Amino acid sequence: MEQSSTEAARRRRERLGFLSGAFMALGASLGFAAARAGIVGGLLPIDLIFVRFIVAAAIMLPVWIRFGLWGFAGIGWKRSLVLTALGGAPFAMLQTSGYGFAPLAHGAVIAPATVTIVSTIGAALFLHERLGRNHLLGAAVVLAGVLLIGWDGLHAASGPKAWLGDLLFFASSVLWACFTLLLRHWRVPALRATAVVVVLSCVITTPAYLLWVGVAHVQALPSAAIAFQGLVQGGLQGAFTMVAYGQAVVLLGVSRAVLFPAIVPALSVLLGIPIVGESPGALQIAGLALVTLGLMTTVGALGLLWRPFRR
Repeated sequence: MEQSSTEAARRRRERLGFLSGAFMALGASLGFAAARAGIVGGLLPIDLIFVRFIVAAAIMLPVWIRFGLWGFAGIGWKRSLVLTALGGAPFAMLQTSGYGFAPLAHGAVIAPATVTIVSTIGAALFLHERLGRNHLLGAAVVLAGVLLIGWDGLHAASGPKAWLGDLLFFASSVLWACFTLLLRHWRVPALRATAVVVVLSCVITTPAYLLWVGVAHVQALPSAAIAFQGLVQGGLQGAFTMVAYGQAVVLLGVSRAVLFPAIVPALSVLLGIPIVGESPGALQIAGLALVTLGLMTTVGALGLLWRPFRR
């Protein structure tokens, strides 16, 4: 009876973990497309960062207060600062700035690919999660896809500085991968981690932003575009998607939770067609297909899909 109860609890945790991961994939994909649309529409990367953390902090500040303001929601100030440096303002600034140089498909592929590979390798080396044949094969396929995307970035159709955007996406993804590993290593509750990270990021970025651009710039921002970005970047991606991803990492472990970034490239490019009006080229489609295949191989998703047909 006790074993049956333990198995039922494990399955409930898995279901919640997979639901959290699926929500994260949808939110991240919409966030990618919305960020590119904002940049193309004339907003600056720092505008998106400003509205992201203002809205997210307004949502998450009561959570921080609920779990203890002076104790940094039970996380401690040292760990809170490290998590903020990895998963807060620096990560968001690098990622958003990438869209000023490279098209949507680049960020939608390079970012989740890098997060998945770095997180998986880090989980094996530092968290002692087993790294099997699927991980190694998937990593090789992912790298082939990223090379195609990088090659496409050298062409004029993607802009002469697309390679710089690709580097920014890569750097931001390394930070996020480290954030993922520390969440699992420290066993930090997702809700508390998100609250501390977004509020501290808001405290850091808002004064710097206002000093840099001035109040007149803020007043001149298009209200409809800012409201949309606040809803998507701040509410959806800055708050709820971060909580969902952290929950998936805690419930499933790093090597399983990174299944969900594998869904992000395809969803981002599909959402980008109506939101941004960017249709992927032949090399982008090929790179997208290879990266998605590689990521799914890395986390064993293909085996799960194939299993019913082998019975």
